Amino acid sequence: MPAYHTVPESFSNLKDQVVVLTGGAHGVGESIVRTLFQVGAHVVFGDIDEPSCLRLVETLKKDATPSTGTLHCRRVDVRLYSDNLSLFQDAFERYGRVDHALSIAGVTEGQNWFDPSLDLNSITQPPSTSVLDINLLGALYFARIAAVYLRQDAGSGRDKSLLLTGSLAAFKEQAGLFVYQPSKHGVMGLFRSTRKNLYSLHGIRVNILCPSLISTGMSSKIQHVWEEKALPINTAKEVGDYAVSLAAVRSQGHGLDQTGLAVYVEGGEGWELESELDRLDTQWMGVQMAKNCEEINRALGVGAGWTTERPKI
Repeated sequence: MPAYHTVPESFSNLKDQVVVLTGGAHGVGESIVRTLFQVGAHVVFGDIDEPSCLRLVETLKKDATPSTGTLHCRRVDVRLYSDNLSLFQDAFERYGRVDHALSIAGVTEGQNWFDPSLDLNSITQPPSTSVLDINLLGALYFARIAAVYLRQDAGSGRDKSLLLTGSLAAFKEQAGLFVYQPSKHGVMGLFRSTRKNLYSLHGIRVNILCPSLISTGMSSKIQHVWEEKALPINTAKEVGDYAVSLAAVRSQGHGLDQTGLAVYVEGGEGWELESELDRLDTQWMGVQMAKNCEEINRALGVGAGWTTERPKI
């Protein structure tokens, strides 16, 4: 896969930019909030852990390093459409626009969906769907609302981007993640179904970040497996810097915007995987099937016709 590197010198591009994100109180989200504030961005972030949000804001505002940025936070349960909406409304009312939206909130497996102890009595009780609701429904809500707010100053020439958070589990088998893995596959599907549409119709760059294990509280129960096998582990700061780079760097060079990228991060190193999958289509699908899929994509255009009687190409 082609290497993808963070570009710290580009972070200053986000000075005075209005950035909305979820999951900002801990881990990767917290690292992103810190970096954005340091470079002078206007950050409006949410998290279900409101006390930690408020502590982070207070800490950063007291920091000795001066910043021209601003910070605002609120409690956000991404499972609630109204909470996602209020986050964007807050940013828009304060600054009159939204430039970048980062969907970071997520949780890992919380129960064994196929618990061997289940019997004819216990199976009658429906299980929690929180993992699916937070990781996938929350991302769907966030992306839908973001698409509207990001295009409110269409024609301004401002860079606009949406970042989704996937995982290694979004594209490779991870045994036992019975709900987490399907949820992250769903986020990958959301990325693939929106990247062409939102960019072509509204100029919104859409990318996805797919990290392997990150050393945070979320992975504390399983991190020992990586450590025992001496496998690469990410820090929250490393993954956060990839997220900031995807927002900060508009152009890949040669006149091409940085959009439609799926960046895998392992041990602080990054690779872009979608272009390689596309390049190898004929090898793993066969020439005829690859050709047929390409024709289907051409026929669908930017995907604006699924909800009409006859697709408009």
